[in-house]
Amino acid sequence: MIKVVSNYIHKNLFYVSVFVMGLVSLVIGIFYALLKNKMFEVASNDFLEGTGVLSFYITMSTDRPNAINYFLIGLLGILLFFFVICFILKKYLKKSYLEVFNLFGILNVVLLGGFILGFIFINVSIIFTLIFLLVIMLLYLFCLYICLDKIFKLSLRKKIISLLIFILPVIVILIILKLFV
Repeated sequence: MIKVVSNYIHKNLFYVSVFVMGLVSLVIGIFYALLKNKMFEVASNDFLEGTGVLSFYITMSTDRPNAINYFLIGLLGILLFFFVICFILKKYLKKSYLEVFNLFGILNVVLLGGFILGFIFINVSIIFTLIFLLVIMLLYLFCLYICLDKIFKLSLRKKIISLLIFILPVIVILIILKLFV
């Protein structure tokens, strides 16, 4: 795996990485819209269960959040996130933007597969889906750590700081999404 990633990073395949990033952003945007829609559906069903005619009236008259808004938040948020993180890591690691962007481009295949499988699990259970996505993110971070170690040959300190540069904005974004969206 390391040899394939290393060859990919050092080739001029920026357009492939942009395509993969766009595809991942599209899939995450759709997934985020479906997840929010499913969460609203489950919450409204639990809240209104057994209230008869009132349940029907409230369900029909309540404005549901617009899925297009959630889709755009997911799509643009992920695109902006990866472009900014690549720029920050380029400055910190003193590597070319192309190498860092290609690294995230090929590693995003892990996210793409995970979120596509997440589409299957979203109808089973929201909690199971979130746990599955947490496992996928841990796998993604593990792959990122291995690539930073084997390909870029960084010190332990630089690897940990690079992972924190990636993880901290994710935590901030999740908090913002939880509070405001």
